[in-house]
Amino acid sequence: MRTKLLYAVAAFSFTITFYAQEVPVLEKDLPAEARTFLKDHFKSGFHHAIKEVANRKVTYDVVLNDNTEIEFTEAGRWKDVDGKCKAIPYTFLQPQILDYVKQTYPGQPITGIELEDSEYEVTLGNGMDLKFNARGVFVKVD
Repeated sequence: MRTKLLYAVAAFSFTITFYAQEVPVLEKDLPAEARTFLKDHFKSGFHHAIKEVANRKVTYDVVLNDNTEIEFTEAGRWKDVDGKCKAIPYTFLQPQILDYVKQTYPGQPITGIELEDSEYEVTLGNGMDLKFNARGVFVKVD
């Protein structure tokens, strides 16, 4: 009986460690690089943020007053910016990406950008997704 109880407690503890832990954080508790990024590039104020710990990896999910969502790494570098179908600021985008979009898709706003595995995925206002390499060179329509 005692062994079964011990196994049950161990299994429960093991299971809990694999689930993501989410904790609300204040703006002042974000990494300095994330706070600077928000201040330099976004006019909409801070609404709330969640610190998520999953598989020993920390991310911060920030929501602004205009519903823009930004995901940051533990160090405070942006990973994903989602304008929720409205244009995001262009001030932090690589000039090559911005120039390509302006020339190839004039009038289409950039509504999101994600950095993953040294590739950028840019979402346009028409829902089209464009892939760029780490240097900002167009790769393909996704």
